[in-house]
Amino acid sequence: MRRRLTLLTVLLAAIVAWAPVPARASQSFIVFFTDWSAGLDRPAEEVVAAAATHAQQNPAMRVEVFGFASTEGSQRANLYLSLLRAQLVSDLLEAAGIAPARISRVGEGSVSSVGSTQEAQRVEIIVRAP
Repeated sequence: MRRRLTLLTVLLAAIVAWAPVPARASQSFIVFFTDWSAGLDRPAEEVVAAAATHAQQNPAMRVEVFGFASTEGSQRANLYLSLLRAQLVSDLLEAAGIAPARISRVGEGSVSSVGSTQEAQRVEIIVRAP
């Protein structure tokens, strides 16, 4: 009986060792911008650096960069600004060593569904499983 338990224990340990590791949950990082700006201040640079570190620690995960702008100004100007913001952040991620093939970027333009103008002026970085 003891030999059977030992053999069963060894077999169960081998099965557990071969079991696929579940994918990690996605993680979001938010970078805020000032009015009509596509430049980053020190706290925003630190958020991008944290996102880059997380992406480097999870090389199988994709990095999605979404740029947003407030509803002030024209739709065309806000779309352009949101694209600039997304491009700036994705360029910084690439400079930090994240492969360009892992990064997708989208300019979402104007956002009216958030609480304030300041909250709308942002880039969301989402590191998620493919």
